[in-house]
Amino acid sequence: MSTLLQIELPRRRQGAARTGASRSLLKPLARRVGRAIRDFRLIEDGDRILCAMSGGKDSYAMLHLLEHLRRRAPVKFELVAVTVDQGYRGFKADVLERYFQDRGFEYRIERTNIAEVIDDTMPLGDTHCSMCARLRRGVLYRIAPELRCNKIALGHHADDLLETLLMSQFFNGEICSMPPILKARDGRNTVIRPLCYVWEDEIVRFVAEVGFPVICCACPACGDNSLKRKQMKILLQRLEVEHSGIKASLLRALSNIRTGHLLDRRFLAGLEGAPTIGLDTIWNPARQE
Repeated sequence: MSTLLQIELPRRRQGAARTGASRSLLKPLARRVGRAIRDFRLIEDGDRILCAMSGGKDSYAMLHLLEHLRRRAPVKFELVAVTVDQGYRGFKADVLERYFQDRGFEYRIERTNIAEVIDDTMPLGDTHCSMCARLRRGVLYRIAPELRCNKIALGHHADDLLETLLMSQFFNGEICSMPPILKARDGRNTVIRPLCYVWEDEIVRFVAEVGFPVICCACPACGDNSLKRKQMKILLQRLEVEHSGIKASLLRALSNIRTGHLLDRRFLAGLEGAPTIGLDTIWNPARQE
């Protein structure tokens, strides 16, 4: 039977040399990641975890927080850093490779033609990033078994979860977000998100203090303010300024769902098998004329 990872951080900070982590933010962020691991059983004894490393701030923070916890954990698990080179000109894979080597991380850099595939199949636009993410995820799913990894760690943080929640409601007409742990459809891989309790601004400060060599994915769409996710980010920032604590409240809402107070018939007593009735059937102004 597998043993659930229980994190107990010692008072004396040891082993900071390999992570190069800032003492001011390392401990509170590590505790937050440890709580996510306990709450959702993200890591168990014997796990070998593929850490998706894009070279951005989130992936650096995730890798080094997990490494910090790994060195102190009462159970054994391994980390393998994997970078998917999408083939965009200017991507500095050598920076990541040198970083992994200098710090003794097991790693793999997978070179692909994702950029070419995207350029050939679709123009730049709102769905550009989502397609790129799906293609990268497919590469990770393929690589994980080759590296004997049973879990794939992604660097999505709490802000990502909230942005996804808003996007799903505003543009897809559904209530969903990014789960902290997910069994992939292929039945072989399990995706975990250890940073689900960590906010983006905390990661920004942490990365700045430590001085990780952050690199850009070199995609021409990166940073495009017209992207829907960027718009959701700006909306959340404005709401947080006007109503301090609103993001924390939204995050709590993801674990406090009152299913009986929604319009989904699957959760309403006596209506589980009822036929679909659209709002236009109940009341359609055009039919009243």
